[in-house]
Amino acid sequence: MTRWRGVLLAGLVCVLTCRSLAYAQVPATPLLRLFLADGTSLTSFGEWVRMGDRVVFSLPLGEGPTPDLQLVTLAASRVDWARSERYAATARSVHYASTRAEDDFAQFSNQVAAVLTGIAREPDPARRLAIASAARSAMAEWPGQHHGYRSADVQQMLTLLDEVISELRASAGQDSFELGLVSSAPPLPADTLLPSPTTAQLAEELLAASTLAETPSERSSLLERVIGLLDRAASLLPAPWAARVRTSALGSLTSERTSDAAYAKLATTTLDTAARRARAADVRGLERLRADVLTADAELGSKRPAELTAVLGALDASAESARRLRLARDQWRLLEPTYRSYRRSVAPALRELKRAEHPLEDIRAQAGPSPRMLALVAKRFYRARPAIAGTNPPSSLAAVHALLQSAWDLADNAFKLRFRAVETGDLSRATEASAAAAGALMLVARAREDLDLALTPPSLP
Repeated sequence: MTRWRGVLLAGLVCVLTCRSLAYAQVPATPLLRLFLADGTSLTSFGEWVRMGDRVVFSLPLGEGPTPDLQLVTLAASRVDWARSERYAATARSVHYASTRAEDDFAQFSNQVAAVLTGIAREPDPARRLAIASAARSAMAEWPGQHHGYRSADVQQMLTLLDEVISELRASAGQDSFELGLVSSAPPLPADTLLPSPTTAQLAEELLAASTLAETPSERSSLLERVIGLLDRAASLLPAPWAARVRTSALGSLTSERTSDAAYAKLATTTLDTAARRARAADVRGLERLRADVLTADAELGSKRPAELTAVLGALDASAESARRLRLARDQWRLLEPTYRSYRRSVAPALRELKRAEHPLEDIRAQAGPSPRMLALVAKRFYRARPAIAGTNPPSSLAAVHALLQSAWDLADNAFKLRFRAVETGDLSRATEASAAAAGALMLVARAREDLDLALTPPSLP
């Protein structure tokens, strides 16, 4: 017992009192790098985020711990992820070592010391062994959970603890033993990190990011930030270099705005023309318009694929509407003679329904008409009835004819009920006649609208 206590305490005094190696000062937020496939890199202020096939990160716009930031989105396929991840692991390790690492290790060391003191005081050999084995497992995991910080020191502690565990096993009467292997790769040295970028380098990165951004709005935003950065830091930058970069950024920004205007005009004129041709059911014209749009896009340098896709999608929808409209119009032309014939057949009934509107309004309001007018209207209705009952409508107008039939029957019933009410002075009959008249007037209006619609060539809204 005395031997392992002495070895353990001496080793711990040596390991736990060693301080970490001095690291270079780093910003409060780590500067990571996204290395691109062409070997260049872009600075990321803090962690990046991968979302599907995109990566989003914040590019600093100046030096110092709290610079302005510009959000940048790139295609993930442009990034050399193996190199970027290796660099990020180094940056995280160095950043951790310069901030929380020593406090975390001190807390960890105190916890280990407390556990080992508990082992020394535990009288039960089996219990001492269990505590030591649990402590060893926790100790072995610590470097991997803390960016490999002081992994060599922890390895020394593990070696000492393994000797103690061997003695404890012997004391507990255990002949078998377990071998715990720990693979702990030390962090990459801090001098592998690139220095913080200068203002000039950040301006170059912004300009490079603008060529990689996939949306016009983001490209324009990045170019505007380049120009703003150069204007703010003009006194700190080499004048010839700043003038060259500013001219390049202004030229690119002008090109982006010119393309925006050209594609906006293309979209407006195309969609207006497409709407007119769709209303005219001009399918061939829409096909030619689609070809013209593709030609115009090629002449503009195919610089707005998203806008082009939206315009082509709208054109395809217009073409589909035009095809449906053309089919409906062709069908209507085929049936138009039948529709006209039907209209002529029911014309007498429609005329009588029109002439009966005023008497029906009187019946609905229970305000007449006079018995003489009532008899005259009923007589005319009787003579015009064959125009409804004797007409066989085409199948496409069956619903319209059913409405006319129902309107006619309700109007006829309204006249009869009103006549009986007048004969008997029965107010309840007059109320029934009022309801029938109201229904007849509503159905007549609906039937006229539907018939007029059927007799009108189909059109788009």
